[in-house]
Amino acid sequence: MFKPENLFKIVSVEDFDVHNGRIAAVCYENQPVARILNGLGDGWLDSSEKINLGELFAESVRWSPKGELLIEADRGGAERRSIYLYENGSLTPLLADGYDNVEYTPSPNGKLAAFVSNRQGETMHLYLHESQSIRKISLGNLPVEGFVWSPDSRFIVFSQGIYDNDLWVHDTKTGLTTKLLALHSSEQHVYEEGWGVGGLLVASNHADRYQMGVITYEQIRAVCEGADTLSDPRDIHWLTQADWDVVGAAWHHRELVYVENIDGDHTLRIGKNRVLDGGVIGGLKVSGDTIYFTRSTYDRDYELYVVDSSLKVNRLTDSLGNIEAVFTEPKHIEYVSGDLKIHALLYESKGDRAAVYIHGGPDYQSMNSFNPTIQLLVQKGFSVIAPNYRGSTGYGRVFNHLNDGDLGGGDLQDVIQAKRVLKSKRVAVLGASYGGYLTMMCVTKFPDEWCSAVAIVPFVNWFTEKKHEREVLKQYDELKMGSDEQLLRDRSPIYNVDKIRAPLLLLAGENDPRCPAEETIQVVEKLRGLSVKAEYKVYSGEGHSFTKKENWVDSIKRTVDFLDANCT
Repeated sequence: MFKPENLFKIVSVEDFDVHNGRIAAVCYENQPVARILNGLGDGWLDSSEKINLGELFAESVRWSPKGELLIEADRGGAERRSIYLYENGSLTPLLADGYDNVEYTPSPNGKLAAFVSNRQGETMHLYLHESQSIRKISLGNLPVEGFVWSPDSRFIVFSQGIYDNDLWVHDTKTGLTTKLLALHSSEQHVYEEGWGVGGLLVASNHADRYQMGVITYEQIRAVCEGADTLSDPRDIHWLTQADWDVVGAAWHHRELVYVENIDGDHTLRIGKNRVLDGGVIGGLKVSGDTIYFTRSTYDRDYELYVVDSSLKVNRLTDSLGNIEAVFTEPKHIEYVSGDLKIHALLYESKGDRAAVYIHGGPDYQSMNSFNPTIQLLVQKGFSVIAPNYRGSTGYGRVFNHLNDGDLGGGDLQDVIQAKRVLKSKRVAVLGASYGGYLTMMCVTKFPDEWCSAVAIVPFVNWFTEKKHEREVLKQYDELKMGSDEQLLRDRSPIYNVDKIRAPLLLLAGENDPRCPAEETIQVVEKLRGLSVKAEYKVYSGEGHSFTKKENWVDSIKRTVDFLDANCT
């Protein structure tokens, strides 16, 4: 039987990079740490070089063109990330100034670096770093979401916007930034491994599902030299016509490597070859003839994999070690909510209890990856449904926008209908972040439906949330939900706390910049003197997720034990 304590033994690969066959990775041990992997297979962890970051949490690793290792790290989950250079056993800060600095990427020639930061306060802009000089190169006031250097170090192409993302290009030769691609009311993105012989890979959902196309170097140069912004889908050479979203891509010599997200299960394709099905795949990278990626399945946390020249897939790490356990594979199901068809994952148990597990986001999706909370609940006799309510990603641009201006409305109805699918008399509800918000909406708007509830890092009050959350979320929430006071009040669970009947557990992070712990404390204060059973814990030195493994494991154990004890 799998136990919460087993989680201390699991070491997953959270991020990685490859340079001339040399692998660096972020491994989730007692906390996320950076390592240089010197061996793979059995004993991969013991043979690696651990980089001492002290109390800092490693978040990402990236090799420079010169073979130096760049590490992005945070302290206490506050999302004020710093960049460090690791070379010859020495760690040197490159950007450690109290701002949130992410995606630090040197140019291929090593003369410049680009990074995304909130150093001007209003949003996450794109900056150029040269010696002691830092210069903002993105325009307007919308956030930047990913960028890529051209192989000759002249151009930086980046995505900017919220939902209606355009592609922009900065020309380091002229110092000018120009709009490159604007397809009406849709999102365009680029990938780190996007440059190849065919040009620059571009992802777009202008036709509802994300598909992959190519913009040539000549097109980019022409726009920088005065040609019109690309605004017609016919300006792009489209490489995929999949029925589902394409969620990752890279060039492997002259072939396209890409990942399809098929209802929360990923498929890896190389050219016309279907190489691997199932689970969740991330971080596609190509080094020489080898393709690297991470993958998680319902029964295994994120591992590092490779595809060799014969298209054989090999797993390089072993997160489970000697843990022996049987895990439950979810079923893909559909149910009707209003006039919509809703997709969900269903984990069936032999017991007569059930739970609704609500994913966060809301721009996210319940996928077939390792979820210890759900697996432990199934062991306790709970059947668990994880609905992809309206507004979830993975089902097209139209579906993703069905909750615009209606957060806590139609999506809440989809969650309630998921409960009906379970056909159990004792049903719990739980979720984190936006899932925690919907959990609180469930217990305040439908108080008699639940045997117990757990809300993890929730927000409960639209007015205080919009005031105190970090800058990019303020922008997102204003666009997504608006500022109608009557609507915001109706969709704020804090005003209906007196209606709660189900035993309630609340968990929060002390330094959370997304759903501040003050949101949880509001509920705790309102519950004082009421007859509802309620427990709460605010984890010290944690943010929007619980990064110290002792706290993460404790949160899972508290969640499962609370639901188990109160759904008898």
